[in-house]
Amino acid sequence: MMSLEEQEIYEEKVMEWIEDHFVLNEVEIEDYPFFLHGKLVWDKKGESMIVFWCVIYGRVDYRF
Repeated sequence: MMSLEEQEIYEEKVMEWIEDHFVLNEVEIEDYPFFLHGKLVWDKKGESMIVFWCVIYGRVDYRF
């Protein structure tokens, strides 16, 4: 089981990845609880992707 501190770190890493790859005022971000620390990112065209922490690879990952 992950500690609260680990959870906060993974949440921060997911948000940092999103901030590095998107202009934040051009997308909408909402929680996506089906993936660990998952975020659903929508652009102005209505396209979306899920960004999350992958426990298998120990890094941020995403799916379209």
